[in-house]
Amino acid sequence: MVMPERLKRAMARMAPLTSGMSGAASPMARGRRARAPLKLVGAALLCVGVAGVLGGCAGWPQAPTYTDAELKAMCERRGGWWRGDLIAGYCEFQAASLSQSP
Repeated sequence: MVMPERLKRAMARMAPLTSGMSGAASPMARGRRARAPLKLVGAALLCVGVAGVLGGCAGWPQAPTYTDAELKAMCERRGGWWRGDLIAGYCEFQAASLSQSP
């Protein structure tokens, strides 16, 4: 079997990488090692940034869905008694079984 010339040249270029030569002497290996810490630092900064955004938004106080005036109006429309002065946001209804006595 005869090897094409292009394949021989490619194997000759790869020989220092695959032979007993240490990885430190290989220019390709040095480039890979130099980029690895940069990738780790970039990934760490991205994770810290995402955690900061999520943690910062979680600490904001939530506004109430309805004000006491709106809750009182809904309670009265449904036939309840507003007890928001005694218990915050409480609307009292009479049970259906007690409303009609025999």
